[in-house]
Amino acid sequence: MSASVEMSAGQAKAEATADATIEPVDLTKTGSGPGAEKGAGISRTPIWPDYFARLGQPDAANWQYQGYWSDTFNCWRAFYSLMFLHPVKSFLGLKHFFQSLIYRISDESHGRAWLPLIVVLTPILMLFAPIFSLLAVAIAPPYLQHVKKIEIPPLFQPFSFMGWANYNVMLMTMFTLHAYLQHKAGLHPSRALKHSSKIFWHEVFENHLPEGHHATKEYAVIVHGHVRGELPEDDIVIKPTHGGAGVFLRTMTWDAENQVYICEDPEKQPDEATTYTKDELKEFILKIYDNGVIEKLHRTREPFPVSSFRIMTLNADGNAELMAAVFLPAPEGSNSTAYFDLDTYLMNYEDSTIGQPIRPHSDGKYTGIPVPEMNDVIEACIAMHNKMYGDVEISWDVIFTNEGPVYLEGNIFPPGCDYKLSIFKKYENYLWLRRRLLGVPTGMPPGVPEQIP
Repeated sequence: MSASVEMSAGQAKAEATADATIEPVDLTKTGSGPGAEKGAGISRTPIWPDYFARLGQPDAANWQYQGYWSDTFNCWRAFYSLMFLHPVKSFLGLKHFFQSLIYRISDESHGRAWLPLIVVLTPILMLFAPIFSLLAVAIAPPYLQHVKKIEIPPLFQPFSFMGWANYNVMLMTMFTLHAYLQHKAGLHPSRALKHSSKIFWHEVFENHLPEGHHATKEYAVIVHGHVRGELPEDDIVIKPTHGGAGVFLRTMTWDAENQVYICEDPEKQPDEATTYTKDELKEFILKIYDNGVIEKLHRTREPFPVSSFRIMTLNADGNAELMAAVFLPAPEGSNSTAYFDLDTYLMNYEDSTIGQPIRPHSDGKYTGIPVPEMNDVIEACIAMHNKMYGDVEISWDVIFTNEGPVYLEGNIFPPGCDYKLSIFKKYENYLWLRRRLLGVPTGMPPGVPEQIP
């Protein structure tokens, strides 16, 4: 099914159901599990099942789709058509996004203090953001690596200069659309602080998942470099509360006989230790982490490797929809699917199995593995997203264990995350999304469930 056909179907669905009352989803039905037979299929039709615009590209990590000049034309055309055809809406959306970004990377006080400056800078960004993107991409990597001494994940290293600059223009275009919807819904930019917190997502899952679905088990939190709670004698994962791409995500296996934690992550820096006593691990945490969480290291069930599934949902008018679901296997030996996720598999929606890999050089060894729980997981994600209107796109990370699905987090880089990668596979996709997000009614649509604060 082509993206343009799905676009038309999705638009027709949106127009037909714009005033419909949202029926609650019954998530108490099981009928699926790790031992179930394949063939049940997934009940929802995704908007963009091949959401990766990189599908079939020789190098799936360079963010070039149709070639640099074609990509540049499409990205800049989308950005400037939005800015010039809808200047007021663009101003409100771009201002809301940049204030959200300030909150995300700093704190409440800085978010408020920067507001007057953002109001002044927004018209300038409306005119020159693509040019600023070129300058930023030229300057940022060497600055981060050599001046700030920040660990740069391998996921980011293959970015070409030209592809990365266009990717940023795409992001700003999508963020402007998403943030305009947040502005109309009355959501304050400080909400970005919650979205970037692992603790926030843990609470969402604890309170809103159906029976048989689980949040990650949280042992302790790290606040200003100090551990609140006890380090358990168990396998654990340490995550920064804010941030992504697997940066300083570390897994520790507990060796009961020697009373030490063992870290063999290939992502760790050369000067990091391999074994830690409890006291040594606390010292390491004090040195590395400002704020974070310590969770149980959940194991994916056979025959999956270390892996997660990502379910992407869209909520443009109060009725969440499935955009796509993909499988993200980690490479051999790695414990982070985010840090190295250069291999990705699409889902086969007809029989709920893992489908084709997006990279032409993938060995495709996971294709055909049944995932009978996927339909129930998608319904759980849709139900939660219906309670988060204004958060236009959410990418849900879930792992499948012998004890049932375990939800890791939702990804919202305010306000949006993944599906921007497919928008310029067909320019019509962007136009379809622009019409939907700029045409929604003011405020919260009628009939939406009680919202997650």
